[in-house]
Amino acid sequence: MIGFGSVGQGLLPLFLSAFSVHPSQIRIIAADDNGLIAANYLGVSHTLLPLTPSNYSDVLARHLQDGDLLINLSVNVSSVALITWCKANDVLYLDTCVEPWANGYTIEDSITLASTNAWLRRQALSLFEPGAATAIIAHGMNPGLISHFVKAALRSLASRKNISVDQTPSWGELASLLGVRAVHIVERDTQDDNQSLQYGEFVNTWSAEGLYSEAWLQKSEVFWGSSEDFFPGEAQSTTHNNALRLTKNGANIQVKSWTPSLGEQNGILVTHHEVISIGELLYTADYSPTVGYVYNPSLKAKASLRNLQLGQPVTHFRVMNSPTLQGFDEVGVLLVHETGSLWHGTTLNCSEARRLVPFNNATSLQVVAGVIAALTWMFDNPRAGVVEAESLDSEKVLDIARPYLGKVSMVETDWRPDTGAGFSGVLATHVEQFESSQQIEKA
Repeated sequence: MIGFGSVGQGLLPLFLSAFSVHPSQIRIIAADDNGLIAANYLGVSHTLLPLTPSNYSDVLARHLQDGDLLINLSVNVSSVALITWCKANDVLYLDTCVEPWANGYTIEDSITLASTNAWLRRQALSLFEPGAATAIIAHGMNPGLISHFVKAALRSLASRKNISVDQTPSWGELASLLGVRAVHIVERDTQDDNQSLQYGEFVNTWSAEGLYSEAWLQKSEVFWGSSEDFFPGEAQSTTHNNALRLTKNGANIQVKSWTPSLGEQNGILVTHHEVISIGELLYTADYSPTVGYVYNPSLKAKASLRNLQLGQPVTHFRVMNSPTLQGFDEVGVLLVHETGSLWHGTTLNCSEARRLVPFNNATSLQVVAGVIAALTWMFDNPRAGVVEAESLDSEKVLDIARPYLGKVSMVETDWRPDTGAGFSGVLATHVEQFESSQQIEKA
């Protein structure tokens, strides 16, 4: 296991029990010792060793052999480099996010757009080779389980509209038939540990470095829908004509969306792998929905982003995972269609997460559930090459993940974005006419 942050610590006890693995069969290699207590408690070897472009190949060769598994939960380590090595050495691979090497998110290249999630995703998928060892990319909660929620929500919406669906439908044709204009990946995180935010501290309920990269270092990315009546100014196409990089980072773009626990809410428009993969899943020659990730993070994460906007430097990162942590994480997909919206997702309370699996909070266990489900599929399909969530058996994946997701629900609402002029511009009106994120709503 490469990296041992909040997700790695949450995954390890469930991995040991779910697959009857002995602790001696696992080795953790991490750039810091944040998870050392959990590793020692579970009897798993922990090596403090940051992977770099100059040492990763030798390090992997010392610890992995034909048929082994590499789980990559790190930041600042190239997923493409690790996948390439695993493919050449017949090693299984899984990650929850396609990462670049350090500083990869700050590359500015107008030709390749190499700092975008869309570009990183395309580089990973280009390594596909039939019959090669399975490498599952970007499979946690979102990206990951959220793509399976999309398929389940489309089937449910079709049932509500009395439309029959094939076992393996064209998902884009189905979404078009159902009048789906936008797909929001929408999340609301209310968790808090009642500890003061320190000067220079960047805090989150999952990888603090991860949110810093996605919301602050990277520009926002969206998949542009065929119902939009204009093109956002100065946006750049990435790996697909409809996959756009906008001119501002996600922390500075507010979007309205909807969740069952709050109703209408404001969130930040954060770049994410599944924005592109879901967009491409639903794309046809004459139809595509607008897809975006609308994130309403925890209060301390909001405050951390606000401090950045005010010019305060980040000196250290912290993940909230103390015994005092309370609250829930609600994450799902919102299908915005012609007459309303359909939400399908999970609401998991922090205390329930800890009861189900130790060393977890609500956010980490939702990700861990996606990892365990993907690994189960992988062990049944060990020669699938490089794949992402959209290629997996959604019903099987969701069945495996569901016991760890708290309340999983399907909720109808008459909510739709207020575009002011028909239905075009489902996300567009908020992309260019956003409010200052210093006005972030309180959870």
